[in-house]
Amino acid sequence: MEGDRKPMLLYFTGKTLNTHSFCSLSNPSKCYSIWNTDPELKESKLLTIQHGWYLWQNNISNYVSNLFLWNPSNLNKIILPPLQHNDTISSYCILSSPPSVNHQTCSIYLFSSHSPSIFYCQLGDQQWTKVCFYNQIVRVLATRGISPLEGRKTFFMNPVYCNGCVYARMCCIIVVIQKLQPNRFTINCTPDIIKEPPPTYLEQLIIIRLIACNNVLYLIKIFKMLGRVSAVYVHKFDCSQQVWEKVESLKDKNFFVSSLNSAFACQATNPEGGRIYIALSNYNFVFIYNIEDNCIMISQPFSNLSKKRSNSRWVMPDTRMADNFKQEIGKFHQIREKKSICDADKLKDAEDKANNVSVLSQDMVQVIAKHINDVLDYLHFRASNKFFLLAAPHIQWRSSSSMSRFDDHSMCPLFVFSNEKVFTFVNPKHGLDYKYNINFPQYWSLNSKICCSKEGWLLLVAVDNNRESQGFFNPFTKQVLPLPIGEKPIMNNRCVGMSHSPTSYECVVVEYDKLSSSDPMETVCVHRLGDNFFGLFSFEERKLSLCNVSPVFHNGSFYFLTITGKLAVLQVTGEIYTWKQLEEPESPFGHNFNNFLVECDGNLLAVLKNDFAYEVEVFKLNESTMTWVEVESLENHMIFIGKTSFSAVASIPGMENKIYFPRFYEQSIVFYSLETNKYHTFQHDQVVDFHHWREHLNGTWIQPRWD
Repeated sequence: MEGDRKPMLLYFTGKTLNTHSFCSLSNPSKCYSIWNTDPELKESKLLTIQHGWYLWQNNISNYVSNLFLWNPSNLNKIILPPLQHNDTISSYCILSSPPSVNHQTCSIYLFSSHSPSIFYCQLGDQQWTKVCFYNQIVRVLATRGISPLEGRKTFFMNPVYCNGCVYARMCCIIVVIQKLQPNRFTINCTPDIIKEPPPTYLEQLIIIRLIACNNVLYLIKIFKMLGRVSAVYVHKFDCSQQVWEKVESLKDKNFFVSSLNSAFACQATNPEGGRIYIALSNYNFVFIYNIEDNCIMISQPFSNLSKKRSNSRWVMPDTRMADNFKQEIGKFHQIREKKSICDADKLKDAEDKANNVSVLSQDMVQVIAKHINDVLDYLHFRASNKFFLLAAPHIQWRSSSSMSRFDDHSMCPLFVFSNEKVFTFVNPKHGLDYKYNINFPQYWSLNSKICCSKEGWLLLVAVDNNRESQGFFNPFTKQVLPLPIGEKPIMNNRCVGMSHSPTSYECVVVEYDKLSSSDPMETVCVHRLGDNFFGLFSFEERKLSLCNVSPVFHNGSFYFLTITGKLAVLQVTGEIYTWKQLEEPESPFGHNFNNFLVECDGNLLAVLKNDFAYEVEVFKLNESTMTWVEVESLENHMIFIGKTSFSAVASIPGMENKIYFPRFYEQSIVFYSLETNKYHTFQHDQVVDFHHWREHLNGTWIQPRWD
């Protein structure tokens, strides 16, 4: 892992793209440039950048190439042996370590782009060694039931050097090359990786990277949908147990990944560890994923970049001279780990002591319970132990007299997101200063994805040990209800709608799904819980392309919003289901990244939002004329937008006429005011923009219900 230097983004800029421009996240308004004056560089092809060194290839002929290493920080150049080949060298290259003074610690691996072959040498060697792996690869693939002749490519992708071995992707497996020598090497493959929830048809897997860090191998998968990073999955390989494990925490490490082949880990130099910095093509900013919170945010834009630029890649500048390298050590990392273990032991001792506190008398418990005015605080108080549960009276939820002593915050909609074993609930008025944590049911999968909510219930879909499961969970009452998988599990967890509470016989759950963007068929899956009915309705696409939001149940039908602004309706009449796309109304918008449907005061509203601009528009459907009418004020209503969208009457002063989004600025939830036409939070007076907020990827809004 790299030392305490700071990674930077590299762009090739200028009319001929011969200028090296470096951008830093710590100072995005500045751009540092190096002009390429070396004629040899202008005629060479850049293969890779690793450890701050560039690897260049200059073809002398179709069969001979000159290669050299170049460090732009100190302009050092290391000439490598000429490469004689009749193959094409790919951009997948490895430097096992930065060049040292004796040149013996750095090995260089070049990979063919047409066959499973490697050229390698150590600095100081006089020639390259070529090793071919085709026969061994055929054997390894055969053990997994894969034939290389089935249209699959048999060359290595995204190779890394880790723990003395070379790991690379091939087909759908990870291969490991050990004891690499001309006549002595072994090739095996790692076990299958834990299955993650399947992507929706609008979601694209854009980046897969292997990263080596402290002799640990990591695999990162990054998905994008409609211009934004939508999901990130990280797994690590346990060499001793020979298993892949899902990563929930990176501690004090950060990963840097780009659309190009550069990816590496770096020691965090501040408390902001556990982040993955993602640089995508054609963006002048960086997506930042926090693996601890499963949330995404956007960096400040690099404002001084030239319009004529190449795609970006992460680099770790090496400012050390080639003859004065220092040996990197991990003392800081070890100290941090020892301190964390010590703090954990102290915390456990404190918890053990707290559990031994003598109980209060029943009268005192009842007096304390009567003075708790928040319903969630009251529930937590009763649930803290069996004695409190018996001493504090049960709430009669349908009784107005029983509920009257609780304040309005008790019934306010909450934002809920899950992380590892805990659901966290956040009040939109008070932010994370007013949060509640509720544990998952012990028997429920930790990989659960929140699909939507209805009347206090969450619909969860989980993939655990390659087995799908789905069901309803009421975190307020701790009740669990199964949702039969039927002919297929829920695949598109971003486009699921519910008509009623799952405890109701009338409850219908619908999901819009599509196998791929090229598939002409659309599918709507219907689950009718009352009589355990499951049905699939397929039809040919007519420029439908639904948005990545859940449908809204309105006047007995489910309404879907398409990307082009058209409405599609699934009518539910007893056992008869009718699907149709409405010719009217006309679309109220041109192009927006995020468009939502919501029912408000008996009306159907469309909320239109551009992700990278301040503009938010609200339209109401005039159902008599089938036209959209712009809404300038919500009056005493408030709207909550996300995987589940709904409205509510504002019973707390100051919350009305606002649209609440599933995004945070620091500890506060971001809302859009229709009065000021700007984004705000309740904890800050200033206006906030999208470069400062973060979004939880596995969360939704929920209306508290306890009956």
